[in-house]
Amino acid sequence: MVRLLDQMEPPDWPTMNRSFAKALGVRPSDQVDAGAILAQKVYLGTSWIPAPGASAALARLTANGFGAAVVSNTIHGELAELLLRAEMCSVDGDFASVAAIIDSQSIGIEKPDPRPFRLALDALGESPARCIHVGDSLHSDVIGAIGVGMTAIHIDPLDNCNDHEHGHSPSFEQFVHDLLKEVGPLRGYAGDSVA
Repeated sequence: MVRLLDQMEPPDWPTMNRSFAKALGVRPSDQVDAGAILAQKVYLGTSWIPAPGASAALARLTANGFGAAVVSNTIHGELAELLLRAEMCSVDGDFASVAAIIDSQSIGIEKPDPRPFRLALDALGESPARCIHVGDSLHSDVIGAIGVGMTAIHIDPLDNCNDHEHGHSPSFEQFVHDLLKEVGPLRGYAGDSVA
């Protein structure tokens, strides 16, 4: 679904909703109705759960001295509350402590605009060259992060992205594992919501 979204400008949400229903095995005659329900209940809703292993991975990352910030495009403007409710992270230090939670709906600016990334960099007190942005959208995350001078890691669990101008990982959990194995404790990380 995210790959399809990356290929559309502007996004065609009914097509996106149908693709979601199709991926879940809904028969073609029911995909329009099911897609609309799924959109409301899942990606437009606020009943989020972290991706498998993401909470523990973020906790390992911050415990190893990496700063973290969350930058996400949302429809609802409740990202900080959702991340806390999902026991993922917060600015106040509950669960993994992050420097900032930048919610596009709250600030009125969506990725790939550079301003949300700059807000995260300011909160971290780091230069773009010292930060890595991890996200699942080629359009919003990779292009946006590279546009401000950050290294970009594209979460691509199905290995669909053929662009070799940026890094890839099958999951946030795997990214953190590989990073800590390769470089050990460092400072200066800005990441996308993985909920």
